[in-house]
Amino acid sequence: MIIKSLENINLQEFTTCFNEAFSDYVVPFKVSPDYLAERFTGAGIQYNLSFGAFSQDEQVAFIMHGIEEHNDKKTAFDIGTGVIPKHRGERLVAQIYNHAIPILKQHNVQKCLLEVIQTNEKAIKAYSNLGFEIKRELVCFKGSIDFKPMAIHKKVCINTVSPNKFDWTMAHSFWDFAPSWEQSVQAILRNPHLYDVITIGKQDAVYGYAVINSKQGNVLQFGILKERRNQGLGHSLFHWIWKRHSVISINNVDKRDIKSIQFLKRIGLNVHVEQYEMEKIL
Repeated sequence: MIIKSLENINLQEFTTCFNEAFSDYVVPFKVSPDYLAERFTGAGIQYNLSFGAFSQDEQVAFIMHGIEEHNDKKTAFDIGTGVIPKHRGERLVAQIYNHAIPILKQHNVQKCLLEVIQTNEKAIKAYSNLGFEIKRELVCFKGSIDFKPMAIHKKVCINTVSPNKFDWTMAHSFWDFAPSWEQSVQAILRNPHLYDVITIGKQDAVYGYAVINSKQGNVLQFGILKERRNQGLGHSLFHWIWKRHSVISINNVDKRDIKSIQFLKRIGLNVHVEQYEMEKIL
């Protein structure tokens, strides 16, 4: 078994390995090379700091790392770890991490970060054995919105703006908790053509916003100013989104954000998956 960086990756061949590795995943899915290219761009993947295991020139396992500052530490985020079924039980993930960590340290990476579905007990145990610790819980929602007409706020304007033209310095004022890696401002700005920023307010003031995938209806970020909450603005914002996307998904709401979770349930969305965010200091 050879472990090496993926700096010379063939994305078509890698996609075959990726799909095989996730063919029996907790939430099964199959992807295209174009999907992975967009997702990897958004996550800030550095292929020279991503690693794979190869058996007789066949890729059988991988760990893909996005690299950027996170809470003032240079961080490697594990955007995806996979092992194809016939090579499970060989501790390949541990072997790849043991190979990768000294190299990450050489590049001044200070911590590793990842997300794992809470029901994936084998993965959680494997990461815990590697020194990862749970830092927070994340809740993912999906469904169709169920609105009552009386809930719609009518005294505001809703506008669409490109992520490149939105004033991101104000975004923190809408948050109770910071977005996770793939929902971060940096991730949005790496693929601005995929997203719209929807603002709600008056001509001279923004009271709230949401960032959505223009084609799929995935909501990456949303928030209302604290002093403007409980006025129907959130309902109006999501009603606008619902009219354009019959099914909405929202990934990685911090479980401590009780008010947002209650709001999303109240408008008809269901908990789809719950995850742990895990961290290892290098």
